[in-house]
Amino acid sequence: MSTRTNKTQPYIVTKPYHVFTESRRGKEGRGSHREEQEQLGKIGLLLLTERRVMPHFSRFDSASRGGGSQVWRNNESKWVEGRGYCEQVRLVRSNPPSQELEQTYQEAYQVYLKYQMAVHGDSAEKCTLHQYTRFLVKSPLKVNCQPKPATMGWNFLVVLVAVASPEFKRSADESYALFVRYQFHIHQEKDDKWTYPAFEEFLVDSPLAPWQPRDGPPQGYGSFHQQYWLSGRLVAVGVIDILPRCVSSVYFYYDPDLGHLSLGTYASLRELALTQSLYHHAPSLQYYYMGFYIQTCPKMRYKAGYTPSFLLCPETYQWFPVEACRPKLEVNKYCRFNDDLAATDSDSELNINEVLVLRRHVAMPYFLYASKYQLEPEDLREVEQYARLVGMSCARRMLLVRN
Repeated sequence: MSTRTNKTQPYIVTKPYHVFTESRRGKEGRGSHREEQEQLGKIGLLLLTERRVMPHFSRFDSASRGGGSQVWRNNESKWVEGRGYCEQVRLVRSNPPSQELEQTYQEAYQVYLKYQMAVHGDSAEKCTLHQYTRFLVKSPLKVNCQPKPATMGWNFLVVLVAVASPEFKRSADESYALFVRYQFHIHQEKDDKWTYPAFEEFLVDSPLAPWQPRDGPPQGYGSFHQQYWLSGRLVAVGVIDILPRCVSSVYFYYDPDLGHLSLGTYASLRELALTQSLYHHAPSLQYYYMGFYIQTCPKMRYKAGYTPSFLLCPETYQWFPVEACRPKLEVNKYCRFNDDLAATDSDSELNINEVLVLRRHVAMPYFLYASKYQLEPEDLREVEQYARLVGMSCARRMLLVRN
């Protein structure tokens, strides 16, 4: 995950096309041989149903939007007033058939049919409702005892909340406690390092002002926490920025007791799904930024597993496929990805007079700013350094605050 910084970072970026979710597996329960057999049967049932109740995706041809890629859209993503962007994953029993299974039977079959035809090339005649029922619904596993209704309410929610919203404030204490546990167990940091104000400064306070244009996504642009709730308990949080052209992953933390579930991988896939969903509201929002990529850091190498992905050349600021960059990074920790030695950053030619600055709530180009105020030589050096870091195309569009 990344932190909010400037152009000089070696960002990894992936376009949210051709990405599929993966199921996760867990194991629980100890006891006698008979108890283990019964537990295995229940887990097998969970895995069968989990494959089917993961959020559904449907395909459409994006050629009408100017591209030829296939984009996968989340059909269960909803903007819920008072709760934010919310997704729900439900676990339903297939054997014996539950009421929830019967209510979604035809819908689940249609998703299966689309998947088999699109991914495996099967014909519709092969993927009949009878075949689907025999393949994924009927099971030889028998449940020896009927669980109490209270134990059947496995519920998983993904909720997107703005950092300044009442929804975020209601869960802020729980989110902070989860963050402290994560930092202590995963990064071996002392509890007293992370006070609540330090947590706020790190992951809550944001330089991004909320912005909700009419042609933007329903929740607008700004900084958000994507919260993962399991049966009413907060188990993970993804901190993200939603920008006009991308979703930027800032940080992710989770319950250390659930580390075996690979929640980081799952969260990345959910953020890709979010990017895909937002693309339908704002077609310019089509990239997912994963932040720093360090080849020698095992915790970061997973980012290269998402394809197609690209790394930013630190000298020419052009994007290159991560597969072509990794062999170079194995030789040198720092390297130029562009093999054309004559290539330069097309945005590096400075015109200091066109840099936009903000002074006393008034925006102006630098040449007006310099003519109105008596400036020290240090001021010019700072503005030049800023323009080199962000590039002139950004310096013409962003405001540099001067005191």
